[in-house]
Amino acid sequence: MGIYIIKSLHSDWIKIGHHKITHRRPSVYYRFINRGFYSVICPIEIKDRVSFNDLELIYWFDNLDINHEKKLHKQLRRTYQYTGEWYKYEDINDITTIIYKNYNGILQMPTINEYNDALKWSNNLNKRSFKCPNV
Repeated sequence: MGIYIIKSLHSDWIKIGHHKITHRRPSVYYRFINRGFYSVICPIEIKDRVSFNDLELIYWFDNLDINHEKKLHKQLRRTYQYTGEWYKYEDINDITTIIYKNYNGILQMPTINEYNDALKWSNNLNKRSFKCPNV
């Protein structure tokens, strides 16, 4: 489990969420590499631009869980502008300070191998999804 912060490459918004590490989804990249964030509420200016290539993982706190995430959102929504789980990038320093101080967040960014494994997984998944049936 962990809490991620992902930045939009098209606008000044960041998304805060959680991902549970499992054998089938062994890194945070699996959370958004295949389907992005099209199924969640997001700011209007990026609503059609929330796929993997539109985003950059900037923080991964692997020691935090979904309960921390819920408390963090509740705390942030009292002070910061938000849309769904998206916050303004200008508040990133305040937000990360809160995560470090109030939640004892430990930053542990994924490796390049984890990134490459997720890309390979997504490519293989897409190849299977678009295979034409034999007739």
